[in-house]
Amino acid sequence: METYDLIIIGAGAAGLSAGIYAARSGLKTAIIEEKLSGGTTADAPTVENYPGFATINGADLAEKMTAHCRKTGVIIHELETVTALNLQGEKKTIKTTRAEYEATAIIIATGSHYREIGAKGEKEFRGKGVSYCGVCDGPLFKGKNVMVVGGGNSAAITTLYLSGLAANVQLVHRKEAFRCEEAYVKDIQTKLNVQIIWNAEISEIKGDKVVEKVVLQDTKTGETR
Repeated sequence: METYDLIIIGAGAAGLSAGIYAARSGLKTAIIEEKLSGGTTADAPTVENYPGFATINGADLAEKMTAHCRKTGVIIHELETVTALNLQGEKKTIKTTRAEYEATAIIIATGSHYREIGAKGEKEFRGKGVSYCGVCDGPLFKGKNVMVVGGGNSAAITTLYLSGLAANVQLVHRKEAFRCEEAYVKDIQTKLNVQIIWNAEISEIKGDKVVEKVVLQDTKTGETR
C-alpha cells in the first residue's frame, strides 16, 4: 500500500492548485483522477478571465496547470476511479479501481458534471446529436444548424465557438436576459449567424437515429413549437 501525507481526489483546477501548494509545503502528495487532468477547464474553447493570459485555449491551460503540478513533485494517477474511502483513524485509506492507498489527510475536489436539461429524448440521443462539450464535438456539426441551451458563460462561449463552425446557431434561454459576462453578450450580438430565442425551454428532442428536431415551450405562455 502506497502511503502519502496527502491524497487529493480530483485533478481539476482546484485539485491541481491544492497539489501545488501541498507539495511546496513539503507534503508527499498524490492526486487521483477518474478521467484526465484538467477537469472541465480542458473543455473550454477559450479562457479569457484567467490572470496572466489575455486569452488561452482551455486544453492548453489545463495542460500547463498539470505540468506545473507535476513539476512540484505531485504524483498524478489518471484514469483511476476512487471506489471507497475509510476516514476513520489517524491514517485514511482509499480504494480505487487499481490499488489501495493510505494518507494522513484527504482533500475531495471532485468538481462537477454536466447538468442535463431533463428533456424527453435527451438521454436517448446523447452522443447522437446531444452534446455537453462544444469544443469536443463542435467539428462534427460543421456547416449544420445547431442549438445551444443556457444563458451563462458556458453557453455564451460555446455559442461563439460554434458560430465559426456551424451554418446557424440558435441560442435558447429560459429567461429574457443573459447571466453571462457583458463582453460575451456584445460578441454574440455581432454574429450574423446567431439567433437568440428568449423565454423558451426544450421540452422534447426528436429524431430517428440522430437528432432532427426539438420541441420548444414558451416559459411565459406555455405554448409549444
